[in-house]
Amino acid sequence: MIMKKMMLYAAAVAAMCSLGSCGQQETAPAEGSKTGFALSFFKQVNKSSSPDANIVVSPYSAGAALSMLTEGAQGQTKVELDNALNGCLFSGEKLEGGDSVTVKSANSVWIDSDFSVRNHYVNLLQKDYGALVETLRFSDPATVKAINNWCAENTAGKIDEIIDRLTPGDVMVILNALYFNAPWEEKFDAALTSKADFHGVSGTRKVDMMSRKGSYNYAEFQGCQMIELPYLGSSYSMFVVLPPEGMKIDSFLPYVNENVYKQAMGMLAPAQVKFRMPKVKMETEMLLNDVLMGMGVRTAFTGAADFKGISETGSLVVSQVKQKCYIDITETGTEAAAVTSIMVRLTSVRPEIDLKVMTVDRPYLFFIADKESDNILFAGKIVNL
Repeated sequence: MIMKKMMLYAAAVAAMCSLGSCGQQETAPAEGSKTGFALSFFKQVNKSSSPDANIVVSPYSAGAALSMLTEGAQGQTKVELDNALNGCLFSGEKLEGGDSVTVKSANSVWIDSDFSVRNHYVNLLQKDYGALVETLRFSDPATVKAINNWCAENTAGKIDEIIDRLTPGDVMVILNALYFNAPWEEKFDAALTSKADFHGVSGTRKVDMMSRKGSYNYAEFQGCQMIELPYLGSSYSMFVVLPPEGMKIDSFLPYVNENVYKQAMGMLAPAQVKFRMPKVKMETEMLLNDVLMGMGVRTAFTGAADFKGISETGSLVVSQVKQKCYIDITETGTEAAAVTSIMVRLTSVRPEIDLKVMTVDRPYLFFIADKESDNILFAGKIVNL
């Protein structure tokens, strides 16, 4: 049995290698390909995560937020962001849903009222990204509440907090919110859902397993299985990929590059399938600084960052990139949401105003004068009260 699994494992790797152009685990995606960016982003998140951690990310949401940041970058900072985005800018497009499918993306930029931003940058984000631009006092706790309220409003309440505080030096927050809600084209019968074993990397446990038998677009290659679950009345589908039994996801995923993805899609064909999958409901939160550094975005997080396209006031640096995701997969369909936030701050905290203190608690003089005519109408010395 062990030898059989090893042979199957080797065959699966060979199959992935053959699909992946001579077995290269990491191949540069075609420039301008959002699919290429999405896969690179997903794989880098996986590298930065624990092997036993569930991952839910939104490459689209991350791409939209990073695109808005890139618009204000210059020099090496811009080169690195462009390369990480694979030459893509997530602007000028409207996600289409339908009568049954809700899909919407919203952008916003929040600016400290004490910070000056170039009009060109603001106008570009409003025009090309449809971004809401709000200028508020970052020292006011109500600003944090306003930002989080915006997140809740644009994710149907699924993500109601992306930041817990704003600290001195924070001057701008760039946000993308993404919401998706769609029914399956063919629903699962809830009466057929039953408890079954799910063999996870941390052990086996009973889960609610959905079941359906019907016609699907389906593909097999050397023990790997792939199925398409379309959503009603739209071009959106969920694609589920199952590696061979005994093959770890972390051994499989490096071979899933853009070429493999497209070829696997091309292999899908109608078939009768008895399909089972678990119901899933989870929320995830991840800091993306290390992920982006792994994708070559380094300068943006250092004092060498060049964001002069955003502002001439001080030197800016990205302090934090964060993403929260929510997903709920049931018999009827899928609801998912994501918010990506980019925190921009001054490289050094602005010095506080030199506040002078004067306490009149000893003898003093006073003058009552006309400033225009230099006439001193009264003068006084007070030594005792």
